[in-house]
Amino acid sequence: MNASRQTDTLKCDSDLAVYFTNPQSQRQRQYETIRAIVLEQESIKNAAKRFRYEVGAIYSLLRDVKSGKLNLFPVIPKGPLQRRTTETIQDKIISYRKQNLSTPDIQACLSKEGINISARTVERILKDCGFGRLKRRTYKELGKTYKNQIISQRTEHLDFSKLEPFNVDCPVAGIFFFIPYILKSGILEIVKKCNLPESSDIDARGASLAMLLFKLVGDERLSHIGAYDQEPGLGVFAGLNVLPKATYMSTYSCRCSEEQLMQLQKEATCSFKKKYPHFYNGKFINLDFHSIPHYGIESEMQKLWCGAKHQNLKSANTVFAQDSENNTILYTRADILRSEEAGEIKKFIRYWKNLKGSMDETLVFDCKFTKYTILDEIADDHIKFITLRKRYASLVEEALNLPKKAWKKIYLPIPKRKYKHASVYEQEIKLDGCNNTFRQIIVKDHGRSTPTFVITNDKKISTKKILEVYAKRWHVENKLSELISFFNLNALSSPLMIRIHFDIFWTTVADTLYHIFAQDLRRFESHLAPSIFRKFINMPGRVVYDGEKFLIKIRKRAHTPILKEVEILTKSFHVPWLANKSVEIVWTA
Repeated sequence: MNASRQTDTLKCDSDLAVYFTNPQSQRQRQYETIRAIVLEQESIKNAAKRFRYEVGAIYSLLRDVKSGKLNLFPVIPKGPLQRRTTETIQDKIISYRKQNLSTPDIQACLSKEGINISARTVERILKDCGFGRLKRRTYKELGKTYKNQIISQRTEHLDFSKLEPFNVDCPVAGIFFFIPYILKSGILEIVKKCNLPESSDIDARGASLAMLLFKLVGDERLSHIGAYDQEPGLGVFAGLNVLPKATYMSTYSCRCSEEQLMQLQKEATCSFKKKYPHFYNGKFINLDFHSIPHYGIESEMQKLWCGAKHQNLKSANTVFAQDSENNTILYTRADILRSEEAGEIKKFIRYWKNLKGSMDETLVFDCKFTKYTILDEIADDHIKFITLRKRYASLVEEALNLPKKAWKKIYLPIPKRKYKHASVYEQEIKLDGCNNTFRQIIVKDHGRSTPTFVITNDKKISTKKILEVYAKRWHVENKLSELISFFNLNALSSPLMIRIHFDIFWTTVADTLYHIFAQDLRRFESHLAPSIFRKFINMPGRVVYDGEKFLIKIRKRAHTPILKEVEILTKSFHVPWLANKSVEIVWTA
C-alpha cells in the first residue's frame, strides 16, 4: 500500500511539473514568461524560445503589463443571483396563468407583444412562483371548438351602465353609413309593430339589424357569417357585443310565421312608398318567377326548371314584382307550388290593391307566368297587362303566310339593341276559354328566327310603346341576377319555405337601402349594389367609444370626396339602440 501511494505521489508531482513548465493556456504562458524574466533573470531570447513567443512579442507583453493594459489575474464576475427575465415579464406570465392559460398559450401571448421567451423558461418561472401544471381541460373549457377555432362570446345587448371605453377594429366600417338611412326608412318601427319573435338575450330589433347587416355586406351565404361573429365593431351596428351565430339566425327565422312575414313586407313597402315615392311611381310592373335550387337529399321541394343551372332541380319557387322604371322590388313570395303558379298573379293584384287602394299600373310578364283563363279574369277586373302568346306550329305558319303589304315597319329606340327596325302586324283575337278580345301584335325581322306574339288588353297604348315596354322586361332578369351575385339569393339557408321568405325579405330591404344610398352619391346614382359596396362600403376602420359617443374612424380613399358631399353623413346622428348616443363619421389621413 505504501509503495503504491509513493508511486501515485511521484506521478502526480511529475504531472504538476509538466503543468508549470509547459503551460497550455495563453494567460498561463504570459504569466510564466514574465515570471521567468523578472524573478529567474532569464534572458528575453531564451524565454521567447522556451515559451514559443517572438522576441518582439515579449517586449510588447512586458510593456502592457507595466502600463496596466494587461491584467494577468482578472477578477471573473459571478453569475446573476436571479433570472435574466425581468420582473415585468414575470408579472405578465403570472397574470396570464391566473387567466388559466397554458404554457404554450402564455408563450403565444408574449410573442404577440414582441417578447421572445421559451416555453421552458415560462414553466420554470411558474414553478418558482408555486404554480403547478394545469389539469386537462375540455374543448369548451379551453374556449375552442373541435376544429381549434375560438368560441366567441355569447351575444347580448350592450350594457352601457357597465360598458368601458374601447377602440376596436372593424373590417367593414362603411356599413355604418346605412344607419341614418335605416332610421329614416322606419323599418325598425315596422319590425316592432309586426311583433317579430324575441329571445332572452336578443330582441327583434337586434336580430333584424344583424340579419340586415349580413345582407348589406353581401356575404356568400348565411352559414358563412361565422367570419363576423367575433367582430365587436360590427356588433355595435346592431347594438350587440358581437353578432349572433349562423345557427341563431336560421332558427330565429323559423319562428316567424308566413302571416307575420307578409304583414312585414306590406308595412315596409307602404312605408317606403310614402317616404320615397319617386322609387314607386312607375306605370309598369314586371313579374317573374325564380327557382332557387336546393341540394338537400331529404328535401321535399318540387323539381322546377332552374335557368342558372339549365336543368330541373329541387327548388324553392319564388315570385318577384319589380317597378319597371326604378328597378325597385315591390313584392316577393316563396312558398309557391307548380299547381299554384297560374293564380299567383291574382294574389299579387289583391296584395297591391290592399296596399295602394287601386291598381292602375300595367303588368308585364312572360307567356308561362299564368293561363289564358286567368288573363280573362284580370281583364274583367280592368287590370291592364302585356304578355306573350304561346307559339305553336300552325300559329307561326299563319303569321308567315301573311302578305307583305300587311306588315308595318316600326323603329324601336332602345339603347344597345342590335335590331332596332322590325315588322309588325296587329289584329284583334279571342283566346281559348276567354270571353274578352285582346290586341295581338306579331313581330318579325327583329333578330329571331320565328315571329313573336305580344298580347295586351290595353287598347289605348301605342304599338311602339308596347314593344318598348316588353323589351325592357329584362330589367327584372338583371335585378334577379344582381340579387343572386351580390345578395346570394340562390344560397339557400334552409329547405323550410318560411325561412327562405325571411331571407328574401331582408334581401329586398338591403337592395332598397342600397338604391336609396346610391341616390345621394353624385354621378353614381345608377350604380348597382356590388359596385356601391366595393367603392363606398367595403373599407376597414375603427370603432371608438369614449364613454359619451361613438366615432367611426375611416382612412381617406379615392371615393372619399363623394362621401363627404353626402349631407346626412357629415353630421353626427343619434342611434336609439345605442342608448341614443351619437355616432360620428371621422375621416383620417
